[in-house]
Order: sequence, then structure tokens, then C-alpha cells
Amino acid sequence: MSGDLRSRFARCGEQVVVEPGVHIEHPELFSVGDRVRIGQGFTSQGISQVTLASDVTIYPWCFVQGAGQVTLAEQVELFPNTYLSTGSPDGLIHIGRKTHLAAGCALYGGRKITLGAYCGVAAHVVLTSVEHDTRRHARPMVLSPSTGRPVSIADDVWIGATATVTPGTFVAEGCIIGAGAVVTRDTEPYGIYGGVPARRLREREIAP
Repeated sequence: MSGDLRSRFARCGEQVVVEPGVHIEHPELFSVGDRVRIGQGFTSQGISQVTLASDVTIYPWCFVQGAGQVTLAEQVELFPNTYLSTGSPDGLIHIGRKTHLAAGCALYGGRKITLGAYCGVAAHVVLTSVEHDTRRHARPMVLSPSTGRPVSIADDVWIGATATVTPGTFVAEGCIIGAGAVVTRDTEPYGIYGGVPARRLREREIAP
């Protein structure tokens, strides 16, 4: 099975490992660099165009769904049970170099998510560019059109466990978002943010 999938990728580099139990509905939409490892139970459902740069590691039981684009730059790591949804063909999830997402993260990129380089995203973080329309409609909320705006995370950001970043938010370079925080507005560089909604608690100290 691993060999069959590798041969069906649009591009497959050297030393690529596809573990048993991987299910990819459209491997012809995958472009895979060198030394990539795709872990057991990984599933790609839908018609997302997926680009995995060299030295990407996808740990077991991660899930990609939708019809947009997913791009993982060099040395990105997705830890177990990470969920990436691009939604419609206009959706996008881009994860920058040497960034990792810990176990159980969920990214909803229907209105575009860009995550910078050298970011640490702790377990069960939610980044969402889409949400239900809160206005009253004739139909139930889950049947009404969704709304949303892009989410952008700059380089060198640390997002603590179970934090949420909401649609239309920019997290500036060097920020720390505390565990459980809900980010509803743009942040300023090198700030430490916490709370619901998140507010700036202090600035990061400069090391000697």
C-alpha cells in the first residue's frame, strides 16, 4: 500500500515513508518532498491540494479534509489527531518552516489561515477563519451560510494549550498566547496575552 501511494503522488521525493493504514482519496493531488513521513492512520478526504516540503513529519491519526490548499513548509510537524479543514476550493492552510502543532489541534481554513515559521502550537488549540452567521435566518443556524475572515499568525509565536484564535485576527511576531485564551482582536509584537477575551498582560522581557 505504501509503495502504491508513493507512486501515485504528483511528486514524490526520496526517502518518503508512508506507514500502514494511510488513506488518501486523491494521492494525485499530493506533492511530497524528501524525507517526509506520513504516520499510521492519516486520512485525506476530499480534493484538497496538499504540498509537503522536505522533512515534514505527520504523526499518526491526523486528518485533512476539504477542497482547498494545504501547504506545510520544511520541517513542519503535525502531532497525533491534528485536524486540518480547508472547506471550499478557496480555502487555504499554510504552515511555515519549523512550526509544530501538538496533539489534537484543529485548523478551519475555509477563509484562509496562514501560520508563520518557528511557531509552537500546544495541544488542542483551535484556529478558525470561519464561524456560523449569528444573525437570525429562516433556517436553523447550522443550515445558514457561514461567515468568516482570514487568520494570520506571524513568525515566532507560542500558542498555549486549548487557546482559540477567532476569524479576522492577526497575531503579531513573537507573541505568547496563554493557555485557554480566546484571541478576538489583533495583537502587538512580543506581547504576552491571556484571558477571555485575551488582553495584553505584559511585554516579553529581553534576555541578557
